[in-house]
Amino acid sequence: MGLSGLNGRRALVTGAGRGIGAAIARRLAQEGVAVAVNDVEPERVETMVQELTAAGHAAVAAVADVSRPDAAETLVADVTAALGGLEILVNNAGTGMRGSIAEHTPEEWRRVLGVNLDGPFWLSRAALPVLAGTPGAAIVNIASVAVIGFFGQVAYDASKGGLLTLTRSLAVECGRKGIRANTVCPGFIETELVTEELKRIGEKTVAALPLGRWGTAEDIAGTVAWLTCDDAAYVTGQSLMVDGGWVRGV
Repeated sequence: MGLSGLNGRRALVTGAGRGIGAAIARRLAQEGVAVAVNDVEPERVETMVQELTAAGHAAVAAVADVSRPDAAETLVADVTAALGGLEILVNNAGTGMRGSIAEHTPEEWRRVLGVNLDGPFWLSRAALPVLAGTPGAAIVNIASVAVIGFFGQVAYDASKGGLLTLTRSLAVECGRKGIRANTVCPGFIETELVTEELKRIGEKTVAALPLGRWGTAEDIAGTVAWLTCDDAAYVTGQSLMVDGGWVRGV
């Protein structure tokens, strides 16, 4: 038995070509959701769509650079037409950089905020007319435990902190239209994107976690699936730390 109400719904998942986004796309598809797979890299999108359709799930390609404001309305319109509607938007696409404040250039600052904050804003804005009044309408934004602030990644931290507040504002403004908006904040998640350097940095922290392990992309995907199902119908404006107890226990 799947999560309540998800079967037959339609979702756009950004950054779904790999990592956490791919896991979210898989989990939603397993729950009977038709998924539009977005990524900036066409090859990743095609591979993911082929995987989902080969498993008997409904999936369509949605190649676009979500950091571009002019791409948002076209992407939402194309996905809505391809799927026949839209109930779920998962803003997962993200990027980052490491370096001190002095090492951040204007171009790097804008690049990180463009993907991590501008993209979710413009996509949510474009999706609102489609989602409004639609049963089961939900937006889930993927932030990070970095909202508390880490050394050497100020642009990333700022973008994810902004995403938290954006989500709360969406929840307040769009609740009367039947749209829920929530944030998931992953902790140390082991995916193919984790470099050996990051793994070395993270091992000591992970060893001290109350749960004592790295998180998986599936841990995040399960949380997203729950937030979009009817069991979470009275949950909005929330930020869920999926971090193995990191924020509270380390």
